[in-house]
Amino acid sequence: MASGWETLRKTYCNEEGPVGSTAQQQMIVDAFQSEIYVSNRMDVQSTPIYDTIAIAVGNPVNALTTSFFTNVGPASLKSIALTNMTQSQRLPAPEAFSIFAFRFRWAENIVMADFLNLYNVTCLEFFLGQKCYQRCPLWMVGAGGGPSGLATGNAINIYANGVPMREAMYKLAIPIVIENQMTFWAQLNGAGFNAAAANVGGTGIYIQLVLEGLYARGVQ
Repeated sequence: MASGWETLRKTYCNEEGPVGSTAQQQMIVDAFQSEIYVSNRMDVQSTPIYDTIAIAVGNPVNALTTSFFTNVGPASLKSIALTNMTQSQRLPAPEAFSIFAFRFRWAENIVMADFLNLYNVTCLEFFLGQKCYQRCPLWMVGAGGGPSGLATGNAINIYANGVPMREAMYKLAIPIVIENQMTFWAQLNGAGFNAAAANVGGTGIYIQLVLEGLYARGVQ
């Protein structure tokens, strides 16, 4: 069985180098220089992987309750708007993904107490297998989209993570490759806290993590 790197090389390269010698083809080949095992050609597209977690008012926010890419599939009752994962902590064979950037979003109606707790007592961790490949303060991981600023018409507060521009997302200098059938997940780690209760204006915490990059899937 050929490795994914070899399959991608044969798909996008000839003996002299990238077919057509385009910068885009070279970028695709470079993005997946890893031991990804597949059995056919790969179709590579720039499309995200994402998952969403909702935590009710008063409930704990910690590594256990914020495990992204874990509670997915039909049993999770999540719609396609909330996640495009179908299997817990892995992609279906022979799929692979090269992560270029992380985007972290919370619902813009989050209350100030929960907003500050997320920023001040949690960090984002991303794991491949049992190894943490990314750990950073949460404020670094801009959503790079969505509303921004303060809406005062009906005394509605909007707390956005950075400015709504692609340049505001957390870009990686070196891509992280999710190999075929490799387990992966992310979580918020740190001191942990309880989401604000309803009697103090809590709305619950609705958070979404997006992996931006190149998605390699088998050609059917």
